[in-house]
Amino acid sequence: MEKILWLLAGHLLGDFPFQSEWMAANKGSSWEINAYHALVYTATILVVAEIGGIYLPIPALLLFFGSHFMIDPLKARWKVINNIWEDQLMHFAVILLVFLLFV
Repeated sequence: MEKILWLLAGHLLGDFPFQSEWMAANKGSSWEINAYHALVYTATILVVAEIGGIYLPIPALLLFFGSHFMIDPLKARWKVINNIWEDQLMHFAVILLVFLLFV
């Protein structure tokens, strides 16, 4: 249980405080900025996981990056998702998947 809390902490830090105002304002209109955000998000999860004693292999990091890069435009670019809880539920599902497959 403790390990999934480390992954959730990394997610929350990477998706909120470590996402700059510039990223939040522009990730919906720029694939490049969306990629920057997904990279910062993934790096944050990696660092927090390491602090928690969790080794995340490259495929897990690619899953975090790729899923975040694809999920965020559903809300920010295409408006398919209207509520933040829907976006977060999708991210939590990915965290659970990574936990089950790699941790």
